[in-house]
Amino acid sequence: MTVQQNGNGLVNIIVPVYNVEKYLDKCLESITAQTYKEIAVILVEDGSSDNSWEICDKWAKYDNRVQAIHMQHRGVSAARNVALKMCTGEYIAFVDADDYIETFMIEKLVQTMNESKKIDAVFGGYNEIDDKSGKVLRKIIPNEHGIVDRDTGVAQIFGDYSPMLWNKLFRRKIIMVESLFDEELCIGEDELWMIQILERADNIALLNIPIYNYRNRQESASKDFSLSPARLTELDSQKKVLKNIYDYGSEELVVLAQKRMYYSGQKIMKIAFYEGQHELSRRIYHELEEVRKVWFALHRNLLGKWRRRLVETMIYINVSPKIVKIFDK
Repeated sequence: MTVQQNGNGLVNIIVPVYNVEKYLDKCLESITAQTYKEIAVILVEDGSSDNSWEICDKWAKYDNRVQAIHMQHRGVSAARNVALKMCTGEYIAFVDADDYIETFMIEKLVQTMNESKKIDAVFGGYNEIDDKSGKVLRKIIPNEHGIVDRDTGVAQIFGDYSPMLWNKLFRRKIIMVESLFDEELCIGEDELWMIQILERADNIALLNIPIYNYRNRQESASKDFSLSPARLTELDSQKKVLKNIYDYGSEELVVLAQKRMYYSGQKIMKIAFYEGQHELSRRIYHELEEVRKVWFALHRNLLGKWRRRLVETMIYINVSPKIVKIFDK
């Protein structure tokens, strides 16, 4: 089945699907129940080993605005790239298949986008949901709101509006043919993609109301705190983000990207150390030298800076992990 809708006002909603049979029906119920009806949903089923593929086909038959694509397992970035090449709408949104959205989400995002032709993206607040109980753990209602310039909006990706794709709407015109996700990255690929496409944006609208419901799942890739191949790509993504941020010509954005790279790299360095990969932890230590200077120059808590310097020094000289953990808080 081919998505038929085309033209102004259409929102393409991209949903990568991989082994989420437990959550997929609720996700698609929330999407197809949107008060804004001009949507075309592209489900890219990424070689699931559970019944996700059957659920995708079921919804494609149930609602002609839904299209199901099946592919061999290549990862979330490849799945999104397949969908991006199929988009024909004026706007593009992303939803993770294990989450669900408020019924007014798309309508509110489009209404906000239409306040000005210069708005090329809209960011919204969101709820963090406990996977087991279904209760709201946190309501993310950012302080910043309104229509802002590109750099001010992009800065919010490093703040309360999050580096995730799913609480945002983008005009398709700023997404070029070559604007594809980096398929070598498993963590941080969405942040990098946004930094790349938003360089072409004019204004960004900040909508500080919760529109999206994000499930806090411990088994997700971003919550895997072992030194997995996926986790190691996080530092690579932050290096690429920083490289792209330089093109914006904003010192403030460069500093934010440097601080974020240090935060991510320091976390991975400690994981490597505690897992006994001392050479890797030392290599990462050296890779962080420049961004570490920025973090320490701007951090005001003297005790926190002292403790962090001590911990990193002990990691570098390979002090016993039992001793390092005493100070690593």
